[in-house]
Formats: sequence, structure tokens, C-alpha cells
Amino acid sequence: MSSSSFAPPALVQAVAEFNAGEFFACHDTLEAFWLSDVSPERDLYKAVIQVAAGLYHLGNGNVRGCRKLLLRATGYLTRFVPRAAGLDVAGLVVMTQAVLAWLETASPGEPLPAQLVPHIAFTAD
Repeated sequence: MSSSSFAPPALVQAVAEFNAGEFFACHDTLEAFWLSDVSPERDLYKAVIQVAAGLYHLGNGNVRGCRKLLLRATGYLTRFVPRAAGLDVAGLVVMTQAVLAWLETASPGEPLPAQLVPHIAFTAD
């Protein structure tokens, strides 16, 4: 049985949206859940929201906004490494840091290479 079987439905939906590149939808889905959540994972959900929002900004050419959100998200994510709430947090940190490194040398308007687009995986706890 996968860890997604035990995750809140909003998280499962948000991860599916994130992995489909629907970053705005992921942000909206998870934000609605995050606002009422009081669990220890609340900051994890906030970090995923920030990664999604950052990637959305990048897709719209807002590199500065992307960088700011990804840096902030990485700070939250590292508290939950290697995994939490059934998510491979360590993997998301590595992928987010790869995007940040790419931003340092990317040309203005250059699209993020497909192999660098982060995805979120559920893991066995």
C-alpha cells in the first residue's frame, strides 16, 4: 500500500496537480487545506505551495519571484528531510536546489529544461 493511501486527499490532489505541471492549481488546492491545518506538517505544506508558486512565476518570466519563493521553500523543506507526510522531501529539496542553480546561469526568458522540472514522490514511511 502506498503512502498516498494515508495522505490527506487535498495533498494527494495537490501532488497530482504539481506533477502534471499545474502549479497554480496545486497552489490553490494545497493553500485551502494549509489554511485550516494545525498538524506538525503545516510548514511542509506551506513549502510545497511556495515551490509550486515559484515554478508558476518562472513560467510567467518572473525569475526574481521564482528565486525568492524557492529559497524560502527550501528553508522550510529542510526541516522535514528525508521524508514527511508520505512525501520524499529530500528528493524535492535536491530538485528545488537544481532549479535554483540553473537560475544562476540561465539566459533571460530561457525555459526550464524538462529534466529539471521538479516532481513530488510519495514514499513508504
